[in-house]
Amino acid sequence: MKNTTSTRAPVDAEKLLKKSKGSMIFGLKAWIKALEMSEAGSKKSTSKYVYEVSADAATGCIKLASDGSVVEGTLKSRDEWAAIGKPARLASIGLRSRKDDLEAELKERIEYTFNVMTGEAFLTRAGVVMADEPNGIAAWAAVGQPVEVRLFQQLNIAREYGNQTAFQVTRERMIKYGVIRKPPVDRSAAPSDESEGDA
Repeated sequence: MKNTTSTRAPVDAEKLLKKSKGSMIFGLKAWIKALEMSEAGSKKSTSKYVYEVSADAATGCIKLASDGSVVEGTLKSRDEWAAIGKPARLASIGLRSRKDDLEAELKERIEYTFNVMTGEAFLTRAGVVMADEPNGIAAWAAVGQPVEVRLFQQLNIAREYGNQTAFQVTRERMIKYGVIRKPPVDRSAAPSDESEGDA
C-alpha cells in the first residue's frame, strides 16, 4: 500500500481569523452605507451609524452614533457578517475595475450602485443602468475575484523582477479598487506641524 502525504501548506488559524474578521468589517461598513443610502438617499456618509466588533471578534453590530443603541437585526456572528462582506468586497472590486475600464474606453463618466441590503450592484451611464453589464452582488463578485487574483499576480511578478514602476502602478490600482488598504502615513518621520504656527 502506497503512503501519500499532502503537500498543502498547513492552515494558519490566525490568518484565517484575520481574513474572516476583515470580511466581517467590510460587511458591517457596507451595511452602514446601505442604511444611510436608504434613509438619506445620498451617497455621502451621514455618520449616523457606527459598527462595533466584540473584543474576541465573535460578533458585530451596528449602533446609532447618537445614543449607542443597537440597530435591530444587526447583532450577528462573525461568520454571518463575513458571509455578507466577502462577496460584497469582491463585487466592489469588480465594479470599480469595470468602471475604470469603461471610462477609459468610452471617455464618459460611469457610476456604480452597490447595496448589500438589497443585493443590488450595477453600473450606470448617464443615469441609465447598463443592461449589458452584470447585475447583482453575486454576479459582480464573480467579476471581482479574477481581478483580485490577477492584480496579486502582477504585483508579485513586478516584485520578483525588481520592476519598481510596475510594482507601484499595480499597488496603486489595488488600493484604488479596494483590494488592499493604503498603508497609514508614518507621522514620526514627518516635520512637526507645531513649527508652522497657526496664529
